[in-house]
Amino acid sequence: MSLLRASFTVSFWTAASRVLGFLRDIVMANKLGAGAASDAFFVALILPNLLRRLFAEGAFNVAFVPLLSAEKSKSDAAALKFASSVFTALVGVLITVTILAEIFMPQLVNILAPGFVGDAERFDLTVSLGRITFPYLMLISGAAFMGAICNTWGRFAAYAAVPALLNIAFLGCLLILPTYDISPVKAATIAVPLGGVLQVLFMMNALKRVGVRLTFGLPKHALLSDLWRRLGPAALGVGVLQISFLIDNFLASFLGSGAISYLQYANRFYQFPLALIGIATATVLLPHLSKTLAAGHKKEASAAFSKAFVGAMALGLGAFVGLFVLAEELLATVLQHGAFTTDAAQLTAWAMMGYAAGLPGYILTKLTATAFFAAGDTKTPVKASVLALGVNIIANVILMQYFGHVGIAVATAISGWVNALFQLSMLQKRQVVIIEFTTLMRPLTKALVVGLVMGACLALYKNIFAYGGGIIQEGLWLVGAIGLGGILFLMGVEAAGVLPVRKLARRILGR
Repeated sequence: MSLLRASFTVSFWTAASRVLGFLRDIVMANKLGAGAASDAFFVALILPNLLRRLFAEGAFNVAFVPLLSAEKSKSDAAALKFASSVFTALVGVLITVTILAEIFMPQLVNILAPGFVGDAERFDLTVSLGRITFPYLMLISGAAFMGAICNTWGRFAAYAAVPALLNIAFLGCLLILPTYDISPVKAATIAVPLGGVLQVLFMMNALKRVGVRLTFGLPKHALLSDLWRRLGPAALGVGVLQISFLIDNFLASFLGSGAISYLQYANRFYQFPLALIGIATATVLLPHLSKTLAAGHKKEASAAFSKAFVGAMALGLGAFVGLFVLAEELLATVLQHGAFTTDAAQLTAWAMMGYAAGLPGYILTKLTATAFFAAGDTKTPVKASVLALGVNIIANVILMQYFGHVGIAVATAISGWVNALFQLSMLQKRQVVIIEFTTLMRPLTKALVVGLVMGACLALYKNIFAYGGGIIQEGLWLVGAIGLGGILFLMGVEAAGVLPVRKLARRILGR
């Protein structure tokens, strides 16, 4: 399967999962709203989600996959021996971390949301919810580990479909459990470990179909020390966005009830194009770059990186313009129901606009970090992350004084661009891959122009067709706006020669 086709395969399943995620967010906003209970739930979910993204899906993959790919190039047996050793060690670490977290959950909540300490009821609720959600780390880490193996074997669809199972669990629990006198916030909390169990079972079946069988044994392998050495820097290198969100929530806990929820809902919408474009492309790019660079084929690796760079950044620019122009209508249509008020939708939309400004930067960071890790360089992404985190903290403290939670979102966007541009400059300086900036800037400039034209057309659409009139009318209005923007952008990048949209569509539909 070609790199672009594999990327679109992952994107397809990611999109399907995110559609279910939108339904989940609609139901969650309707049931929980934006207040003390929803703040407690989101804080309870922060830690397992943060560790999942750092040590399971993100950092673990970039540390584990290159080593597994190298072993697979020798033989499948060598790769399975290494994978089984890592699996045994990983299970031991996860069980230990989970037990410690259950014991010290009050202290963890105190660190994550110190603004809750003065509110005993909200603090205690967060602790109890956190003890229910934290075992999800163990479950999703196991699923992510099996997904990394499937990806290395060239089977990308299985793990790309895994997030859908968590969203299905959320929808089921939120719609069914409250009918049995279980509060919506408890129902949402129960859905987290339940979804994790479904994800593990699904990936066990996928691994079986690939023909891979993991075994337990003593975690002894010559490459284990290399894996642990890479894992720490990789966690910081690819996890700056998640660490930035952790800082965001830490500071937002001092801004009063609802601030954390505004940022979390905004983050969910912002994460959709990031997962669809950046993470999907990086997932496919990592094993490809690992193999080509290990074989000394730098020219082939450079061509693959450049193609991914242009495609992902072009789509990222279009997504940024669309989210920015349609933010208020999107959030009002999707979330403004039930317990989620008009003011909450407006405040969430402003936060999403702030996050969206950094979307292309964070997409670029996914690609540059992938190139460094594929080449075995774990230090450069760490340096970039430290720089970006410093910028994020300083910008947060300054901007939140004037713009509240929106200032926090803008600070995250600024730090994303700092990280991306530093990594890109170092990638070129170190010649990890050869980047012809003069060649790449031409299609990106065209993509930016297409995006601005799309934005102008959407602004005109908003002036001609009034938004409002009820949920059905608002939904149709939004579908029309998104359809118009999507068609204009795809036609534009096709006509400008930036992306072969029709060719890719024929290949995907043909497959």
